[in-house]
Amino acid sequence: MSRLRSILFPPPNHANTDNPLGSAFALTVVAVFVQGLSRFGYSVLVGNLLGQEALADVNLTISLALFLVLLWPQASGTAASKFIAMARGRQDPDAQAATASFTATSASAGMALLSVSAVLYAAFVLELPGAYTVSAGLLVLSLSAYNFVRGVRTGNNQFVTTTAWDTISSFLTLTLLLLVLLAGWHWVLLLPLITGYAVYALPAWPRRSRARLDPAQRREILVFTAWGSAHLVAATGLMQLSLVIGDGFATKAEVGLYAAAVSLATPASMLSGAMLTALSPSVARMYAAGDTGGLTRQVDTILRTMVTVFLPVFGVGALWAEPVLRLVYFGDPDFVDAEPLLVLLFLAVSATSFNAANARLNGTEPWGIKVLAAANGLGLAVGVCTMLLLGPELGIVASAVGYLVGSLISAVLPLLVVWRLDRMRWGGIVLRIVVGYGLVLAGLQVLGPQFRLLPALAVTAVFLAVWAGLSARDLRPMVRAVGGRFRR
Repeated sequence: MSRLRSILFPPPNHANTDNPLGSAFALTVVAVFVQGLSRFGYSVLVGNLLGQEALADVNLTISLALFLVLLWPQASGTAASKFIAMARGRQDPDAQAATASFTATSASAGMALLSVSAVLYAAFVLELPGAYTVSAGLLVLSLSAYNFVRGVRTGNNQFVTTTAWDTISSFLTLTLLLLVLLAGWHWVLLLPLITGYAVYALPAWPRRSRARLDPAQRREILVFTAWGSAHLVAATGLMQLSLVIGDGFATKAEVGLYAAAVSLATPASMLSGAMLTALSPSVARMYAAGDTGGLTRQVDTILRTMVTVFLPVFGVGALWAEPVLRLVYFGDPDFVDAEPLLVLLFLAVSATSFNAANARLNGTEPWGIKVLAAANGLGLAVGVCTMLLLGPELGIVASAVGYLVGSLISAVLPLLVVWRLDRMRWGGIVLRIVVGYGLVLAGLQVLGPQFRLLPALAVTAVFLAVWAGLSARDLRPMVRAVGGRFRR
């Protein structure tokens, strides 16, 4: 019992150490996977039981909340993660407590204002029913708290705790959702998700600290949070914004199709933000401790690990998009029409997952977050313009194309900056990324519009075999590490 209590309610960690990269990486993947199940469950259950229009309303509400949270609360969590880790690197427990308390106050102010904004926007712009309008405000509060507390926990290097609470939160959300659907209480359809996020956040909300940060430190945190908000809105808000923009030039049924594709891609897109929050503290701690060599090696390892693991995952997802939709939506032929949308979203999300450069810029020099904000701002602007220009001709497909274009710009520019800044030897890994995407596109061309099982199996096997051969240098250490853990 004491072991479980220490996992669920650990004290602040003051040690100037981090989990091994592989452990942090694996735990973050598990945490995002189990939390993504709750969002995935909403799409499966609501889409299958209530239809496309109900799914469109639910996902519009969720997308609105996800977008508004990016405007301050989630960046407050990222700030907490970075500056708590830097305080650990300096071995300053008082600064850790004061940072957690100050960022919690900052996040609370943003949460309150944005929750009211969500209610007003849902009521008067999206014209959603009253229950969804109230739920939008409550969801902003609970989702803000969730993202902030995730930052506090990762700043304290509490990855096991984060994964445990993500599991509890997801299980509770899905259980309550089933009860709501069985009881026919559709007016509280989003309450299970709101409750799950709140249960995750409340046990670890920072208490007020007696220690105080000096004005210069508070100003630095607020400036970082402001730039971080701009970066997050541009980097991860584009997917949610694409759904809202698509609602302006598509029918409700088409928006429902896009919502189905977004709901499958969103858990994957969550991985990018979670990885940035999870991996930046180790970079920030090394930077604060003056370990320049370790920092450079860590960033290089992060990029190689992410490319090696995630490109084939998203590539296979794109190749098998149609059967995934059939499986999730119980063979409903209407949802299968979302296949080209899901392919484009998988390709876009994969680009945002190679964010080692983001961790480097986010966790070190103060100007790094400004570079991220500028790069992602450009991606957002180009992506939105693409949607608006192509919308009248392509309909809802324009939203997916715009998201892909914006994501590629947002991913490439920070990579080029860090490549040049730290003189990284990334020529081979970038070439491998290009070849990997080429293989996926060639596979899609071979398979054609009609899915056939045997050709799909053959194309997938060839793709994975070629990728394994190209990635052998980076794959061997991972296999040895995993094998060593199983032999213990």
